[in-house]
Amino acid sequence: MSDDDESLEAKGDYWDFEVDDELPDAVTEDDDDEVTEADLLRRRAGDEQWTTTTGGLGGSSPTVVGGSVFLGGDDDSVYALDAATGEEQWRFQTGDFVESAPTVVSGAVFVGSDDRRVYALDAATGEQYWAFQTGGFVESSPTVVNERVYVGSGDGSVYAMSAEVGNKHWAVPTGGAIHSSPTVAGGTVFIGSDDGCVYALSADSGEERWTFQTDGAVRSSPTVADGVVYVGSGDGNVYAIDAKWGEKEWSYATDDVVHSSPTVADGTVFIGGDDGTVYALDVKSGDRLWSFDTDDRVWSSPTVAGDVAFVGSNDGYLYALDINTGRRRWMFDTGDWVDSAPTVVSETVFFVSDDGTVYALCAGIKGSSTGSRVNLGTLGHHGGWTGGD
Repeated sequence: MSDDDESLEAKGDYWDFEVDDELPDAVTEDDDDEVTEADLLRRRAGDEQWTTTTGGLGGSSPTVVGGSVFLGGDDDSVYALDAATGEEQWRFQTGDFVESAPTVVSGAVFVGSDDRRVYALDAATGEQYWAFQTGGFVESSPTVVNERVYVGSGDGSVYAMSAEVGNKHWAVPTGGAIHSSPTVAGGTVFIGSDDGCVYALSADSGEERWTFQTDGAVRSSPTVADGVVYVGSGDGNVYAIDAKWGEKEWSYATDDVVHSSPTVADGTVFIGGDDGTVYALDVKSGDRLWSFDTDDRVWSSPTVAGDVAFVGSNDGYLYALDINTGRRRWMFDTGDWVDSAPTVVSETVFFVSDDGTVYALCAGIKGSSTGSRVNLGTLGHHGGWTGGD
């Protein structure tokens, strides 16, 4: 590695609740007027607001809408928790693991289960509206646009169904199981398959608009920004693909497969790799702006709020990284894998660890997630996204 490359590596010591940036001294009555709200938030960065332990592992990513946190668990359940306290509001039992991230639109929760079904539930009570049967596990997280639900299945097909009653509109087979979650933009459904392809399908009819072939399974969920699709692949590359024509604009090679799903914010693509690294890439060129090394695979998909990128690692930590430099602001130790995608809502970051614990921490910044992944309702979202195209 060259000296220039080494300067791009953002590293830090490993202990939790560390804040790298220098903060003002503790507040006193004499200097209280000089301390800003931002100062106070930064002092509390990483502080636990609450934790709740569910009955299973935490592969599902949280969606936070209307004062509730919605997520699934490996105890076969879908949960709704109070966003302010973590108290359980309701629980819905499926027939197998729930690794899908719920989508909440118009008072309904849409979520997949490894029991091969997609469920629509009442967001207030957890009552089942309908269930749609596929031919394989549904780890893919549904996306709901214009009253249609789009989702992939382990049977290799992409499905579109009615959000109101669950009737199938169309199904398109691919050449492999689907773990990727669909993103819908510009009337097109973008999704990856274990056959190594990224598919662009008409949201209305399912007609294939293009496919883009990679050399590995595509379990990363695409994101879209300014007419470009960004996605990772099992061949170790991050790709930028023209959303209209399916032509490659650039690729960036990591040192291992890429399961993490990207988000785009402030002209930067943020994504993790199985090489244990979080990458920040220029949206136009794919050039690396910075990278940050963790101690294990990064399956978690980043979210951006303010000037911070939040992302988990299988080393057990949630990281808060400066989006401009990659410098670590703080880190929080859960003691188990953090492979869920975090969501930030109103100064709080919500995420799940594989010990089955749901965490709500002070994010240390004002605002909510702003990156493309959350704003498109892919792999967890907040109330700023309510469906649409």
